[in-house]
Amino acid sequence: MGIGIGILLTFAPLFAQVNLNIQPSANSGIAPLYVFFDATTTTGLSDTNDLVNSDFQWNFDLTDTDPNGNWIITKGMVAGHAFEEPGTYIVQCTVTAPDGTTDTETDTIMVTAFSGTTYYVAANGNDANNGLSMGTPWQTANFAFTQLGPNERVLFQRGDTFPNVAYDFNNLTVGRRIIGAYGTGDKPILTGTIDQDVFFLDQTDNIAFMDLHVVANSSTAGVSNFNIEDCENILLLNLELEGATSLAIYYDDVDKSGTFDTYVHDFGVLAVFSGDGTRMSWVGNRIDSLIGTPQPEHGMRIQRGEKQFIAHNTLTNLIETKSSIQIRGDGQRHVMIYRNKMDRILGVNPQNVATVAAISHVTIEGNYIGQNPAYTGTSWENSNNGINVEATNIAIRNNVIDGYRNAIFVGHDFNGVVSGMVDVYHNTANWRAVSSQSGTGGRMVRVRDVSHVNIRNNFISAPSLAQASTVNVDATSTFIDQAHNIIATTADYVLNPLPGSAAESNDISNYQVLSSSGAIGAGGSGVPVFYDVDNRPRNLMTPDVGAFESPTFLPVELLTFEAFPQRRSVLLRWTTALEVNSDNVEIQRTENGLTFEKIGRIEATGNQTTMAVRQFTDFQPLQNNYYRLKMVDKDGSFDYSRVVHAEMPINVSFSLYPNPTKGKVVLQPSGTGGEGVFELYDTHGIQVFHHTIYNRQAIDIPDWPSGLYHWRFFQDGALVNTGKLVKL
Repeated sequence: MGIGIGILLTFAPLFAQVNLNIQPSANSGIAPLYVFFDATTTTGLSDTNDLVNSDFQWNFDLTDTDPNGNWIITKGMVAGHAFEEPGTYIVQCTVTAPDGTTDTETDTIMVTAFSGTTYYVAANGNDANNGLSMGTPWQTANFAFTQLGPNERVLFQRGDTFPNVAYDFNNLTVGRRIIGAYGTGDKPILTGTIDQDVFFLDQTDNIAFMDLHVVANSSTAGVSNFNIEDCENILLLNLELEGATSLAIYYDDVDKSGTFDTYVHDFGVLAVFSGDGTRMSWVGNRIDSLIGTPQPEHGMRIQRGEKQFIAHNTLTNLIETKSSIQIRGDGQRHVMIYRNKMDRILGVNPQNVATVAAISHVTIEGNYIGQNPAYTGTSWENSNNGINVEATNIAIRNNVIDGYRNAIFVGHDFNGVVSGMVDVYHNTANWRAVSSQSGTGGRMVRVRDVSHVNIRNNFISAPSLAQASTVNVDATSTFIDQAHNIIATTADYVLNPLPGSAAESNDISNYQVLSSSGAIGAGGSGVPVFYDVDNRPRNLMTPDVGAFESPTFLPVELLTFEAFPQRRSVLLRWTTALEVNSDNVEIQRTENGLTFEKIGRIEATGNQTTMAVRQFTDFQPLQNNYYRLKMVDKDGSFDYSRVVHAEMPINVSFSLYPNPTKGKVVLQPSGTGGEGVFELYDTHGIQVFHHTIYNRQAIDIPDWPSGLYHWRFFQDGALVNTGKLVKL
């Protein structure tokens, strides 16, 4: 297959013209709106592995309708997104087929504001009230749920706790329902009734749970935060879930389910199980601290079904369990696993040894998998494989794996399952002795009893050549194509020495290689990987091996890069020894170490060969800031600096209430100083209010249009707080 791909890339006219076909699950709806995008019916992809080897790049908000939206840029033959704010969104997808031909399609998604009835619930409320205002709230959660009808929502007051919650949402198929929060402060806490699921949903459609902290109250097995069966259009957004002795979220035969930006911790068996699910998205979530009782399984187990999108998640501290992510089903297909961080094995395997129907059409791209030494001596110990594949039509590209005996295993356990037709391209592995399962040396790929596996342009580093090998193939495997896979004893990573391999202490960006690395330009052509892990274009003739592609030469030779926290800003300063053909330097920031955003840009001042000092001030820092520089050349190539950290002191806060409001809102700055500037914007980004605030003040807004507004509070010209205001 590898040779065949090379020929087809050379003679591109043999391919039909690629024709991208996007099928969204919805084109309109009420915010927050979950939409699943399916591009698997794209035509012009003739080879069996062309779908998984094609590059599908998504921009879910091309016109920046929601400047604060999460996970706007992503990849996948399938993908899902939660549109949180009302507005008109232009969604764009560009596909690059394995022969290099491309096609682009855009879709419009119309998201409207909720306009139905809102009920309020507060700890100091009374169920005899009408619940229709913040002044007349109900008190108990279960009572509020019994009143929830079509096109209605129930909002719980932030900072309050609501005990003894156990409710079944059954046969609700008409109208939109939303369960969320109002006010300021921490998420409202909903605690379960002893040994019962907190929420059970059956044959229910079009319901969203958001901005809640749900705590299961269980002492026996089998209790979940969410038990969802035979449902459609279920959205879980910005939740915190804990305490389940069984599964935090259980999906069974659910279509169009999306879980976004949710923190799951201290659970017993699984953070999420999905059986026979279709059009499922699990995006931007954090899974942490599995309890391990009574029957530990996996961080995530996605079993059977098709069209599943797992992206931008972090899975750590899964001590008493088997794996981080397990794709495990009969005939399962069309799965995208993109840009996740984890410290246990990622498995794509049949359900059991008796299963002969293989999983197919899975792309595993841009993930970090690091061995965690904390698992040594536990019930499940560590594993010797980072990625384990027993399936067909699989692409594994641009991943980084650290500390495993076999970074990637392709084979089967001699159970009769169909396995093979796997492409392993441009992965980076670093071997070190992390646990007993690391062995005495590392292998990039282990192949056992399979056929048609292509292994090209991969890179493994180890302390010595004797401790690493590129490909290990047993005698029963056939049609194994391997080329341009290299070993290095000096990896020349940008962060040297590397931090510990466990996902909670490391990041994939640390494995970018310097220009002195032997990985530069060592790859072969004819490999259908057009972008690296950071979405930089590959040099298709002489690409770098491994997950990262470096520019031909560095436009900026960086000597130092430092961050200096000020009272309400962060000063970034760097020195350069050389700037040749440099176009600009983009300053990027992240709070979680996963997704960087652009916060500034400095244009190049011309070529210079002497030391120069540059600086940039971040006037709107977060509480916890990580910065890097993207140094861009005139031809579009670029490189990243190392990451620097700056933490701001907490000395300013700002609140406004009531929220939502009908006519009056109180503004309350506090902290080191009360004076500041309050600004309010509508959903189109147009400023509708600007006022200087001196301590506590009230303003009247009875004539303003109903809807969502965004507010910003400035002190000394620096943005110190932001938020949202709902006008009823």
